[in-house]
Amino acid sequence: MSTTYTNYHNLPEAIVRAVQADPYHKGDAEFSITELLKPARQMALQIKHADEIAEDVSDRLWSLYGQIAHTILERANGEDLAEKRFFVKIDGRVISGQIDTLSLDHGVLSDWKFTTSWGFMAGREPKPEWIAQLNMQAFLLEANGYKVSDLQIIGLLRDWQINEAKKNQDYPQSPIVKMQIGWWTREITMSFIKDRIAAHLKAMESLPLCTDEERWARPGGWAVMKPGGKRAVKIVSTKEEAQDIASQYPGGKVEERRGIAMRCENYCNVNKFCSQYKESING
Repeated sequence: MSTTYTNYHNLPEAIVRAVQADPYHKGDAEFSITELLKPARQMALQIKHADEIAEDVSDRLWSLYGQIAHTILERANGEDLAEKRFFVKIDGRVISGQIDTLSLDHGVLSDWKFTTSWGFMAGREPKPEWIAQLNMQAFLLEANGYKVSDLQIIGLLRDWQINEAKKNQDYPQSPIVKMQIGWWTREITMSFIKDRIAAHLKAMESLPLCTDEERWARPGGWAVMKPGGKRAVKIVSTKEEAQDIASQYPGGKVEERRGIAMRCENYCNVNKFCSQYKESING
């Protein structure tokens, strides 16, 4: 799929060229792991409108920064297996996935993420897509004769703050952290991959709706505000309940908060072609 890039913020040409020169390629495969993990509706629209997609360079900066990890891995490449793409055929479809590193001595499969500190706060669970990604990569490795004994995410925390780490023990205590990823059985992984293949093939024939989970939907509500306050005292689902709570504060007021689907609004490059998105913003 080709993408046309705009540069509305007049970023330096060096950045524009770096974004345009993204080396990603899924190889001779029908689906990559990255594509299988996308919402089927989004992927189908990306295929259908491949020649019409336009993205601003500024929207690709986090992806560009994320490639810093790949530069690190290339520089540090020693006895580990690094930056290699593997293939497997499932139900007649070739699937590919590129790993970051596999320790050949210990069998530790690591995926490096250039991400935020929030996801690594104490008690936070790994994102579902991280769990799926690592288990699918392990499946491909084992299908190609490699042994995998452990799965982990290496977080490179782009917004890490030393002062926050000093005062909050739940905050990541280092700008680089590890997160263990739980194992799926081979049967569960195979079933998951087959389900994702089937969902994407079906979407090419008849577009499904994205689920709230896929849309990263946050429900709207009514916020109770104190006079001069910047944050809501409480957010509730009905205006009546909010008014009742606001009446307990002298000068308290109620503000409506619109629901938002974060992926649709901010992280989907085909939302302008999506009737589901248009209906959601038009009410």
